[in-house]
Amino acid sequence: MSETTVIECPHCGATFKAKSKAALGKKVACPKCQTPFVISQSPSASRKTKPKLQKAPAKQDFENDLWEEDDEYEERPAPRERSGRPRGRAAGKPQPSGDSMKWIGLAVILVIVVGGIGLIALNTGSSSSKKPSENLAAKLMTEKQSDDAVAEKEESAAAEMEVARADTTEPAAAEEKPQAAIASTVPKEPVAPMADQGAAGNQSLTPAQAAESHLLVYQIVKLDDSIANSISKAGQNLESTYDHLSRSLARTVDLELQLAKIPSYLSGSTQIDLEKKLLSLQADPQIAKQVSDSINDNSEIKIQISETPEVVALELPEDEGDDLDYKVDFEIKGIDESISKQLVANPAAGASVLAQILNHHLSQSIPEYIPGTLKVDLESLKMTVHLTRYPESYLYSRINKIPSIPVNVAPIPNTIRELRTPDQIKPTQVTFKIQGFKRSRLIRLDVGKSYNHDRRRVYSGLLFALTKIISGYIPGSLDVNFVDETVTFQLDHEPGPSLSKRINDAFFNVTLLSDQPIKTGPPAPPFCTPGRPKQLVVLRVTETESFGRLLTSELNPDELKRELARAALRMNSHFKGHLSGYIPESIEVDPNQLLIAFQMDRTPPADLANMVNSLFFFNFKVADEIVAVHDVQYDPESSEKTLYFQFANRNEFGPRNDREYIRDKTDGVLAYRLDRYIPNSLQMDFDQGTFNINIRIGGNEQSEIRTITESLGNNKIDATYVKTDPPQGKGNAHPRGIGIVAGAGAGMVTGSSGKQAEGKHLKVTIQYGLYAGKQNVARSARTALDGFAWIDLKSIQIDEAKKEITFQTKGEMNLPALERLLKRQKFYQCVLNTEALPDPASTEK
Repeated sequence: MSETTVIECPHCGATFKAKSKAALGKKVACPKCQTPFVISQSPSASRKTKPKLQKAPAKQDFENDLWEEDDEYEERPAPRERSGRPRGRAAGKPQPSGDSMKWIGLAVILVIVVGGIGLIALNTGSSSSKKPSENLAAKLMTEKQSDDAVAEKEESAAAEMEVARADTTEPAAAEEKPQAAIASTVPKEPVAPMADQGAAGNQSLTPAQAAESHLLVYQIVKLDDSIANSISKAGQNLESTYDHLSRSLARTVDLELQLAKIPSYLSGSTQIDLEKKLLSLQADPQIAKQVSDSINDNSEIKIQISETPEVVALELPEDEGDDLDYKVDFEIKGIDESISKQLVANPAAGASVLAQILNHHLSQSIPEYIPGTLKVDLESLKMTVHLTRYPESYLYSRINKIPSIPVNVAPIPNTIRELRTPDQIKPTQVTFKIQGFKRSRLIRLDVGKSYNHDRRRVYSGLLFALTKIISGYIPGSLDVNFVDETVTFQLDHEPGPSLSKRINDAFFNVTLLSDQPIKTGPPAPPFCTPGRPKQLVVLRVTETESFGRLLTSELNPDELKRELARAALRMNSHFKGHLSGYIPESIEVDPNQLLIAFQMDRTPPADLANMVNSLFFFNFKVADEIVAVHDVQYDPESSEKTLYFQFANRNEFGPRNDREYIRDKTDGVLAYRLDRYIPNSLQMDFDQGTFNINIRIGGNEQSEIRTITESLGNNKIDATYVKTDPPQGKGNAHPRGIGIVAGAGAGMVTGSSGKQAEGKHLKVTIQYGLYAGKQNVARSARTALDGFAWIDLKSIQIDEAKKEITFQTKGEMNLPALERLLKRQKFYQCVLNTEALPDPASTEK
């Protein structure tokens, strides 16, 4: 009679049995943690304590990696050939060397000999060594599951006999045994109830495809006391507490499942809703029980879930791009220590070696990778590859699981670009209907102080999807209409059938769009001129709160006017940086008519009143209806200056740097820090080490230069100011760099936009829109004009009814100095007109 041998995994502590000691000294994969080890006699006959998940070794021999991998990617069909276009690049794909073929042959023999032992022993050991589950999920087992367990136990008993036969078989005989025969002795693991049994049982899917096409939804049956206490003490913050704890637990579960190396689990797919007591993730339904055991047996995870989930069949994304290649940028999150040392010692040589190693690994393991296209930028830690198809959401996981690959890449690509030929470019504008929001309780688009925050969250999430996930988006074309609930943007090609799905599935996007566009057509004229004035809008103030009193235009018109006049000087600070699209220094206030007006770099959005009313420090409310919208005239050549700098990129790491990355980052920093900067005006010459930018006139240039150098210095770019080119145009330009209003109503025209004449003898008419001084108008006006020698003081006339000041000049007029004095004396929204007068000397003659 053969002697039973108890085998213990040295990595996770799991035990199982073999019918013979012939298995001692052989190498098998642990049925629980899948880590290979050499069988030796267990120091103890049994193990009563529940094992904790351990981190798998970071590196293993090539033979071990072959033993460990389940060949899920080798079953993936090869990239399809494209008619009429030979794939010459793939022809040079490196073939396995002779030594590699020897190792592969040896691994196949080992799999045949020992494979049955490792897989079948899992069932023989489970009935004797695994103690009854102590978690709450065990109480939810149905009668059917009990019957399945009995059947499984009987099948395991039959399998023990097969183990004994495998242990006593000579190696040569085992080699001749067909692999299918061994596989047929492995009992199937219980599978969770499925919404679509046919879809889950589709044998044509690889484990990776099955993971992407199935969602496993588990009930959360028990919470750790610390989690339960946090929820019970949340009070009014219950919703945010649920959201925070759900996201934190999801990250923990995702990390632990990755460390446990659960086969076919789609990394990053875990989502938890503590309020509904649900946990969902994507994995092959065949390992549903293994997933629940891994979660319930792990003390780091503070929840317990049911042992069987509901399975939802998902549609695999359609393969787009019949004749396209895709350029994908991945962020490198980690580099193997041995490679890192080489990079420190010799960056150029180390980077070259790293690129060669990565190209080799990807060529061998990723069928859609185009060999030789890989580039590594160590300064921005980016890896760029070209693919023959759109990257799957789990491509990063496939890359990170390649045996011995020396890098770890981030889950979400930095960018995905479709490499189109000029003939394939066809600009198209599409409009989708907003169907709802993910976690809708956190998106509150009612009028309140959180309106702008939630609005920006929706916008930024869509922009992330369009710039990072969707290829061919035309920058600056995204427009979200929160009144009509539509999203409009432009692509450089016609949209594919899965466009909406890709946007909806994007990680940071919170908006759910309709399956198909509600409108598709040629691009419309641009609705936005980034950084440059486009239109002036006029809004009517209806109420404010002052010292706890609500002042309305119906009941307290005079008090409301006084409050609006007092706040006029602070209006610009309320709007600048807080109202999207606002052009700084363009605010106008007319207290008598209870109107405010300002310029925007876009067509006013339909929800503009809601945006204004939700400004945090703005205590006034405006009516929903816009009073008026006026076009503005703006000449960039007359209203913008050009600043030139020299620069050096600090801490350059490696033989090349990512110029596009540096340019985009620099442009973003300048747009964030400089109110008058024109976005996308940055021109960088990396060979010469120079750059120049456009800025609207009207600001303090020394302060602007200091802001530029300090901001870029904090981002590893040393900038040195060289020179400034003043505006080159000859048209009218407002001194503050804003637009000149065309057709605006009286009292709401901005700036010195009247008729201008030249000469020393002029009649000057000043029309002011608002006077906020404490002295009477006449005295304040004379104080402002009294110090100028070129003004004929006897000619000064003041008409308070018309809000008009007139005088004559007797020398060259200093317009900037005049405007500063008027502003100091509290005269605002001034419009200056000059009319030439006859020269007194010629008149006397």
